[in-house]
Amino acid sequence: MNVSETLRATAELHPHKAALIYGQKKISYRELNTMASRLAQALAEKGVRTGSPVILMLHNSWEFVVGYFSIARLGGVTVPIDVRLKGDELSSIIADSGARILIVHQSLREASQPIFEKHFSPGHTIIVADREAAQEFGAIIDNGGLSWNNSVDLRDEDEALYYYTSGTTGKPKGVVLSCGNLDWFQKGITPYTTVEDVVGYVLPMSHVSGTLVCNEIAYRGSTLCIFDNLRPDKILHALQDQKVSWFFSVPPIFEAMLRVPHLASYRLDSLRWIAMMGTSVPVALMERFHGQFPATTVIQGYGLTETHGPFTLVPLDAADVKRGSAGVPIPGAEVRVIDAAGRELPAGEAGEIMVRGPMVMKGYHSDPESTRERISDGWLYTGDIGRFDEDGFLYHLGRKDDMIIVGGLNVFPAEIENILKQHPQVYEVAAVGVPDQDRGAEIQAFVVLTGSATATEKELISFCRQRLASYKVPRAVAFRQTLPRTSTGKIARRLLITGE
Repeated sequence: MNVSETLRATAELHPHKAALIYGQKKISYRELNTMASRLAQALAEKGVRTGSPVILMLHNSWEFVVGYFSIARLGGVTVPIDVRLKGDELSSIIADSGARILIVHQSLREASQPIFEKHFSPGHTIIVADREAAQEFGAIIDNGGLSWNNSVDLRDEDEALYYYTSGTTGKPKGVVLSCGNLDWFQKGITPYTTVEDVVGYVLPMSHVSGTLVCNEIAYRGSTLCIFDNLRPDKILHALQDQKVSWFFSVPPIFEAMLRVPHLASYRLDSLRWIAMMGTSVPVALMERFHGQFPATTVIQGYGLTETHGPFTLVPLDAADVKRGSAGVPIPGAEVRVIDAAGRELPAGEAGEIMVRGPMVMKGYHSDPESTRERISDGWLYTGDIGRFDEDGFLYHLGRKDDMIIVGGLNVFPAEIENILKQHPQVYEVAAVGVPDQDRGAEIQAFVVLTGSATATEKELISFCRQRLASYKVPRAVAFRQTLPRTSTGKIARRLLITGE
């Protein structure tokens, strides 16, 4: 997909239709296209060209969408950064991306100013702010003298996005998505959508689904409603007041919505379907939501950052009979379940899920070794365990590795362990995920202190909070004299979780 040209064509077809809704603000397709052109001109003057990576570090907002389309207008590579990242983790991502231009909210810039000053020269930052005086972004998009009207010819193999996701070593890896990767979600979801839809969005826009929904409205001509408040009652009000047609999120969001008082008073008649994604979804939760809002079809899907979102979805007419399934492959996706020897398994048998098709990433940025570990002969090894049923529906059964999913966000134990091991009083540490009703899982660290060390739980959590994104910070620290190990000397995480 040439994102810029797709948006331009849709703006010509639906100039006055609302492209974006954010709180009380509505932006038409013509206005969105104009804003993207003005910001693109400003970026071009700062040196952005085809293939140039640009960091986009913004909260969920209409400005994020404008920023994304403006980078695409120049054929640049958007690098969305989680607003919770900080310290060495943030610095290493910026360095790996090679970005020289930054679009950032003022509050985030102030919080990590030394890091940004290290990586970005003066004049290479565009600031979004709530106060008019500091709103350089606002001055640009209001400047009628700016406009980038050139078209950029892009090939399917040209790079469009770098998404950073931490690996099992704790080191962030940049998922490289090409222009060709961006088409397939839109094609796969066509039976579920119409041009009249209002698409709701609640997850962090730095998540792979953030640009996915931007592409969806450009492709479909529908309207994107970005929720400006994550309180569950506010989400319900937005769904009702903006007449949202469909949206997807992670189970903790739906759990919170179902606990809102006076739930029966909300009218969600416009909500045709929802998709619960991001982790293994409890069937009971799906049934409870459908029971509360029977006009809304509840489905699942399955995908990765490395596949630019879902590559399996449950057909709407199969939602009731296949509840708990992650669905069938979308057009263009080949999906297999294999055993440890790489042999394809028959229906009913569990193994590693692998996928091949035009939605699979180009690879990891500047990391050919990790790319070779994940992709072979075009097949992406997901690291997830699943099985097919006799009808070809996929069921996701869990992670092959030790990844912890906190509120739909991926956290690897090594990320926490590597930080805690920097503390001078920590001798050994293991991080595990324990069930949590609200977040799916929470992180608990088991720590062995050095000698007569006296570090407290509060001290170690504070140590992590200064160095990790908030969702990666352990909620509890337990102290042990030793950690259980397997016969091969590895830490036996299962024993820590079960307490055996």
